Amino acid sequence: MSTAEDFVFDCGVKDFEARVVKSEVPVLVDFWAPWCQPCMQMKPILEKLVRERGGKVALAKVNVDAEPRLAAAFQISSIPDIVIFRDGRPIDRVQGMIPEKALAQLLDGLLPSKEENMAEMALAREQDGDLAGAETLYREALKGEEFLDQARVGLARILLARGEKAEVMTLLDNVTGGGPLGDEALALKARAWFAEKVPGPADIEVARAKAASATGKEKARARYELGCRLAAAGEYELALEELIEAAEGDQALLTGPAREAMIQVFHALGDAHPVTQDYRSRLMMLLC
Repeated sequence: MSTAEDFVFDCGVKDFEARVVKSEVPVLVDFWAPWCQPCMQMKPILEKLVRERGGKVALAKVNVDAEPRLAAAFQISSIPDIVIFRDGRPIDRVQGMIPEKALAQLLDGLLPSKEENMAEMALAREQDGDLAGAETLYREALKGEEFLDQARVGLARILLARGEKAEVMTLLDNVTGGGPLGDEALALKARAWFAEKVPGPADIEVARAKAASATGKEKARARYELGCRLAAAGEYELALEELIEAAEGDQALLTGPAREAMIQVFHALGDAHPVTQDYRSRLMMLLC
């Protein structure tokens, strides 16, 4: 269970990504120092205002003397300096001493909107298995806030699970890149891409037999098709092995369809996945 202290914390290079970039709530990154009088005056006010909002916004305190690398990364030249993060990226910045009323207004502007709360309710229903109810709430949220990423990704997730691909790409093309939602949008788009490539049941055994009996460039093409079918079935590592073999067997596949399919698998797995890193290196070696 989260406590108030979970949302007001000291932060440094080691935990900046985990606690700020990957935070599920907006984060005020307060660059300060103990010798800075305005910083010390504003510190208790800022902490109080954040705690009053019950975990809907967080405060990461960065001592510039103890964390010079972070200060340099954000080009901190004077303090106090607050960088505001949301969904994994900086969205605003305020510098200098700020009155309590202005700080309160700043924090309130970061709290979830009615549509964001609706998307949270939709996610809870989705996780409980009430997909119809979740879809209704996601669509209702999008009526009020057309480009709400949480609702777009959630609705796309439900539609793709039902095999309804037509609306998925339109929903996801407008999702902001970066952060967990951006990563999930890329993964869902990759799944939709393979679902489009392999309509209907992915008959993997038939494709595998075809690849085993073919020769030359026909074999490379058959392995490409098998790789796409494996990817459509979620067998991503097996898919990448077939796709890399197809690329090795036909230069046209390497610079075209096989490369494109491998990139889609990388999106489905995520950039940090070890399988992605392994096969991306192998693809780069082939392309060089």
